[in-house]
Amino acid sequence: MPALFANDQLTTEYRFRGKDGAYRWVHDESRLLRDATGRPIEVVGSWVDVTARREAEVSLRAGEERLRLLVGSVRDYAIYMLDPDGHVRSWNAGAQHIKGYTEAEILGQHFSRFYTPEDVAGGRPAAALRATAAGGRFEEENWRVRKDGSRFWADVVMTAVRDDRGALVGFAKVTRDLTERKRAEQALRSYAAQLEVANKELEAFSYSVSHDLRTPLRSLDGFSQALLEDYHDRLDDTGRDFLQRVRAASQRMGTLIDDLLSLSRVTRGDLQVAAVDLSALAAAVATELKKSDPERAITFAIAPDLVARADAGLMRVVLQNLLGNAWKFTGRRPAAHVEVGVMAHDGRRAFFVRDDGAGFDMAYAAKLFGTFQRLHAAAEFPGSGIGLATVQRIIHRHGGQVWAEGAPDRGATFYFTL
Repeated sequence: MPALFANDQLTTEYRFRGKDGAYRWVHDESRLLRDATGRPIEVVGSWVDVTARREAEVSLRAGEERLRLLVGSVRDYAIYMLDPDGHVRSWNAGAQHIKGYTEAEILGQHFSRFYTPEDVAGGRPAAALRATAAGGRFEEENWRVRKDGSRFWADVVMTAVRDDRGALVGFAKVTRDLTERKRAEQALRSYAAQLEVANKELEAFSYSVSHDLRTPLRSLDGFSQALLEDYHDRLDDTGRDFLQRVRAASQRMGTLIDDLLSLSRVTRGDLQVAAVDLSALAAAVATELKKSDPERAITFAIAPDLVARADAGLMRVVLQNLLGNAWKFTGRRPAAHVEVGVMAHDGRRAFFVRDDGAGFDMAYAAKLFGTFQRLHAAAEFPGSGIGLATVQRIIHRHGGQVWAEGAPDRGATFYFTL
């Protein structure tokens, strides 16, 4: 009351308990009326229930405190405020962690000190403020400088902050340290450049193998054949046998060169991934094999609708090798059976090619996919030992796995995932 008598008016807000027992906030405006002599004669007042506003203010302050605590505890992001001229007005733990300055050291300082000297000379800090003020938001990735002078690759987002009238009151800035990602990208580019060089060297080597090594092999084979034909009567059986062996060895070397070149080609070039009908590919390969020896009693059971996303050309090579092996290793069966299908394996689809041929000892399974590794003598079953190595490389390029199961004289099954 003294304040009311002193000023003739009094504005207060207070909390009271109503008849229902609930507490409410009231905005009270009282005015003292006086007569002509100045003597108080009456107090006029108005009361407004402001409980909802008060509760909203409390909730807002609590929310602001939670936000402040949250921003202050973040360490992976530098989150801070700038005034309209670019001076630092707030600083969180992440900013200290990334940039190295304590809050006491940096408050009031201009944010241009985070830029490299060359960027400061080029006016980039001022340009960033202008761009943010004009567009409301500015993003970039560039080098920034820590307190100790070291540089880090920063992902920066700046947002203009305006009041209810649209006047610019400052900027909110969020920075992430992406140095490790930048280094990884640089390392990846370096590896890619090295790989390109290695591929060019491999292409040069392949060209050399294809042309320079074939020429002497053709000479060996050709002159050996000429000797056999032109000097047949002058050679005894031993001489003719020696020449036949020379021809066979040179032809085998030519086959090995072809297989090596095929193996190198499957590791180069981009994958052309699309939906591939493996059933149709397998059927086409089976038809080609049957044409090569129509007298063979062999049955192909190919499951329908085997569709996968892969490179069609490379998957044809896979099936040619796997079905070709099944054809070869069932050659001594009077009636053979080859199956192509799919099964579940560790939550993925595993395609398979199964035969009832010569099989193999699982103790030597690790050798199956090695280059030039053979589990059967060349006299038993022909081949260079390149086919399964080629299959493995193709499957690995598709992010899959390949493995085999078998038993001697009980057939073999080759599985692959994509």
